[in-house]
Amino acid sequence: MKKIALFIGIIVFLMVNTGFCDEVTIRVPEGNTYPPFFMQDEKGKWGGLSIELVEALLKEAGYTPNYKPLPFARAITYMQEGKIDMMLNMTITDERKAFINFIGPQLDETVVLVIRKDSDFTITSLDDLKKLPKPIGVERGRVYGKAFEEKRAADDALKSRLSEVTEVDSNEKLLESGRISGFLGYGYNTFYQIKTNPLYKNFKAHPFVISQDWVYFGFSKKSVPADRLQKFQEAYDSAKQKGVFEAIRQKYLVP
Repeated sequence: MKKIALFIGIIVFLMVNTGFCDEVTIRVPEGNTYPPFFMQDEKGKWGGLSIELVEALLKEAGYTPNYKPLPFARAITYMQEGKIDMMLNMTITDERKAFINFIGPQLDETVVLVIRKDSDFTITSLDDLKKLPKPIGVERGRVYGKAFEEKRAADDALKSRLSEVTEVDSNEKLLESGRISGFLGYGYNTFYQIKTNPLYKNFKAHPFVISQDWVYFGFSKKSVPADRLQKFQEAYDSAKQKGVFEAIRQKYLVP
């Protein structure tokens, strides 16, 4: 029995160290709340823009995904603690650089203001957001592009006009009931929701662009060592050169 146990232990060790058991734990949203980035079918299989992009990266690097549903703010903590390996659609900030390595860009990220169709707000600058009659909904822990975040950090008046929620669908309900003037959303997701989600039937995106930036694949510094990170960087460079990422992004562009 001891020999069998030793043999099994050696096999497991070899599998782990030769890549056969190489899984990457990746945060996905709870409740399938961010199409077209993340979509889960009736069998529980994950798909969508962000999923296709990360699976293309992992395939190129020789790894397999292990998806873990988590709220965004908790996932950030898990990245700090090394409890998960990877997050997607990540904006680079100085705070995050302390515990996350970034590879990319993954895709472009345009932030828009979602408002009711019967609203007619004049917005030509971020300062105009402070003049709206009711608060603006944001999701706790989210970063809404460099321009907006710099403005939020420096402008207490704007900060006081923001209403934080922990789940994005809370903002949808608040806007439908007229308790907020609008909420911040990401371009791909917002336009997909307007086209497909009955909850958005009375919503539209204001033409003023809140922020436009790039987002990245994020890797936990605690759980992803330097040699593995290098594999991902090489895989990214290879897939990008082949046009793999751009082909995926083109599938999800709104006509």
